[in-house]
Amino acid sequence: MAMFDILAQSFPPKTKFTAEDVPDLSGKVIVVTGGNSGVGKETVRVLLNHGAKVYMASRSQEKAESAIVDLKQLTGKEAIFLKLDLGDLKSVKVAAEELQSKEPQLHVLFNNGGVMMPPVEDRTIDGYDLQFGTNVLGPFYFTKLVLPALLAGAQSIHGARVVNTSSGMHLMNQLHFKDILDENKRKKAGTQALYSQ
Repeated sequence: MAMFDILAQSFPPKTKFTAEDVPDLSGKVIVVTGGNSGVGKETVRVLLNHGAKVYMASRSQEKAESAIVDLKQLTGKEAIFLKLDLGDLKSVKVAAEELQSKEPQLHVLFNNGGVMMPPVEDRTIDGYDLQFGTNVLGPFYFTKLVLPALLAGAQSIHGARVVNTSSGMHLMNQLHFKDILDENKRKKAGTQALYSQ
């Protein structure tokens, strides 16, 4: 039996914790990157339903605003748009500064936003491989910049934490920094191998 078939049968295991088990989140300030679609949007929905103040950090204001309207119809509560392009380190800095100008405390950061298998030629604004820049560098930098708000949140009665959403594709490959940084090795590796790194 192939390794992928074995993983598919047992991974991920059936959850023992559902949206109904989430406690009251009133008073908590939470940021969800990539919150306008997929797992991020569902995360924002659950958080709103449990009373959190949620910032939807997304690169597309139009898509975020559309998602915010959808979620308001579903929950009766409204997320707050935060402009954040994880593939642009200047945008990351601006977003972190804007957030901290509004919220001295941050209680949860969901690093969820990312890209999956774009063309190998695609780069971030800063010239990095698009997947590595958006899925690794951007979230790391944003987390580092909002650390003062997280530390302030940690001192409150609510506490603080960082949650990183990731793919199981890392089980299919190993990390090779030279592949990510060398143009010829990036092309030879291909988009799926780069994603799984």
